[in-house]
Amino acid sequence: MFTLAVENTVEVPVKFTLKNKGVARLFSFTLIADRLPQDDISARLEDKERKVKDFMADVITGWSGQRLLLDATGEPAEFSAEALEALLNVAGVASVCFTAYLKECGAKEKN
Repeated sequence: MFTLAVENTVEVPVKFTLKNKGVARLFSFTLIADRLPQDDISARLEDKERKVKDFMADVITGWSGQRLLLDATGEPAEFSAEALEALLNVAGVASVCFTAYLKECGAKEKN
């Protein structure tokens, strides 16, 4: 049995823009996600019935600095399954989160 020298969770910085009244508005926050092994990532991606949104909903366990999704009082929504679903349902957000996840979850070459 082997154990990785890194945590099973990964912090994923996410940054994107959304147009608001013709102006690109920047959103930046950090997702907390489970670090999946490559075999699990590959197996989940082979399931053609599942969407990127479903993949991300399965691995994200929290967030910080999120200001895109607001609650009834106008404050940033706290993390919950329902809030995550609403966030990932914004066009393009799940794909941006997925790309950021793969980038942060895996190894990076250093020169």
